[in-house]
Amino acid sequence: IRARLTVRGFKDQQKADIDRYAGTSSRCAQKIIVSEAVRNGWDICTADISKAFLQGVTYEELAELTGEPLREVNFYLPADNIPLLRMIPGYEDFDPQTEVLHCDKPGTGLGDAPRAFSIKLRKVTDKCGLVPSQVDNEFVIKHVNDRLVAVMSKHVDDLKLTGQTDVIMYILGEIQKVFGELKIEWYTFTNCGVRHVQDRTTKEITLDQLVFVGSLKPH
Repeated sequence: IRARLTVRGFKDQQKADIDRYAGTSSRCAQKIIVSEAVRNGWDICTADISKAFLQGVTYEELAELTGEPLREVNFYLPADNIPLLRMIPGYEDFDPQTEVLHCDKPGTGLGDAPRAFSIKLRKVTDKCGLVPSQVDNEFVIKHVNDRLVAVMSKHVDDLKLTGQTDVIMYILGEIQKVFGELKIEWYTFTNCGVRHVQDRTTKEITLDQLVFVGSLKPH
């Protein structure tokens, strides 16, 4: 059973004033990664960051990084959830008449959660030496001695990577240090609705949307 606390962001009185941009890689960038994998004989993989929107920067960090005013976000629970909240240590005497819950960082449901996550992810990829391309900020590349060694696309929390194996493992390791264990799939996977199938010997890759189309429900 998986449960998640989701804030009703549509009730956020500041929702029209906050910057909610979270970059997503272009279709062109997605294709370039596949092309580079085949051209260089590299393995290709995808990685998914679990609970991404809960792992962004805090509101305090966001204010420091952007120079924007510190945002104060508080919320209340439905009345029938209060008994559950009081089961958590430290909240036994919680009084919904005089108290609210406070968000240290943007949570699931808030409009600025994707942006806060993207900022934190970029801090990690910058540390790994991945540089945004001039045509797509979410398509990042790494060179060593003027030689391309890795490329990656970022579609919020869905990543696609190819490059020299040792470099890719280093990048994935650095991301896991910050965001926890990743769901990593090699050779055969679906990323952004497109299924990738790579031949492990020739490194050739075929792309299709058969799984995506098969899941569509006709009206």
